[in-house]
Amino acid sequence: MAEHPNIFLKKSFVAITGASRGLGRSIAIQFSVKLPPNSVIVLMARNKEALESVKCEVSSVALDINIVVRQYDQGNAANGDYFKDIFNDLLLENNISQNDFEQYMIVHNCAILCDVSKRSLELSDSTSVRKYFDINLTGMILLNTSFFQTFCGSTKSRVVVNMTSVASLTPMPALHLYCAGKAARDMYMRVLAVEEPSLRILTFASGVSDTDMVKEMERLTLNESSVDMLKKMRADGKMTLPETPIAKLVQILEENKFENAVYIESDKLF
Repeated sequence: MAEHPNIFLKKSFVAITGASRGLGRSIAIQFSVKLPPNSVIVLMARNKEALESVKCEVSSVALDINIVVRQYDQGNAANGDYFKDIFNDLLLENNISQNDFEQYMIVHNCAILCDVSKRSLELSDSTSVRKYFDINLTGMILLNTSFFQTFCGSTKSRVVVNMTSVASLTPMPALHLYCAGKAARDMYMRVLAVEEPSLRILTFASGVSDTDMVKEMERLTLNESSVDMLKKMRADGKMTLPETPIAKLVQILEENKFENAVYIESDKLF
């Protein structure tokens, strides 16, 4: 396998979806202190107020990194033009040139939990099922296409980080759509790596962290064994804060020795 340099050595344009809280917030903070001066990090999510808060946090630890906030709804897949020029417009609005960078990176972290109060055979509302996949799969694919249509025709480094879950490999009660969506995303990345070998792609499963999504599942799921497991993990101190798996993600990207589109679990490292 060819040698690859530390990803954080290059002046970069980095887009992070789901950046308003949890893992996305931690990604923004930890990436910012590793990137070279005058790199740009674009924080993307629906909640602009929360994004502005994360921007302040990132700016306080990385004074020489440019932080851009972009309010963004990944579920807007029915609007064919919504994704088309999102990055071209962002460059123009912020007077940024793609020629200013040595590397372009997108981190697909945006995701929501499915309706864990229902079993698989109770999913009868086509609108809600379609909306779930719009946010968790279709919108991600459309945004990814838009990103690389903007940052194309270049010999510069291009990187994709796909934030996934062990649920993409393991069937879990009440997580029907979540499991299916993550599995589909992971396979999409594997196909992309075959079609576009110049891209550097990592699929990273962060494990169980104490995020709002985990709290939501604990509160709403019909599966009592899952609730018991999560409560025990929290009581035993085995449920990490988001900062822990993201520190491992940073180390993987620094070492940059992974096979393209490989699936790596945070819980099985070190």
